[in-house]
Amino acid sequence: MDSIVLKNMVFFGHTGCLEKEKQNGQKFTVTIEIHFDRIKGCETDELEDTVDYADICAKAKEIVESDRGNLIECLAQKIADMVLSSAGEALSCAVTVGKPDAPVDAVFETMEVRIERTR
Repeated sequence: MDSIVLKNMVFFGHTGCLEKEKQNGQKFTVTIEIHFDRIKGCETDELEDTVDYADICAKAKEIVESDRGNLIECLAQKIADMVLSSAGEALSCAVTVGKPDAPVDAVFETMEVRIERTR
């Protein structure tokens, strides 16, 4: 199985349950793993035979920046839906969304959710 991984992209958004999160926003980290049986571009060396990861990155950024929902679980689902609709040959994807500045009274690196979706 082949994979394309867009790892630890950082975007600014307003997803959160607290009013201050929606007003002030915060940074989010996003990792997207896109899984294939075999990436045709490995053989052809042509962009049209793989996923344009710049396009996936730009779409993920747009989703994070425009979202005003409560949960990073829902944000991850929106990103996964976009990935599977944009990457026609993908068998599945995994999306991890982290909130390094989550309003939690503890010392931590990040709070995150990881979802996996299959066609």
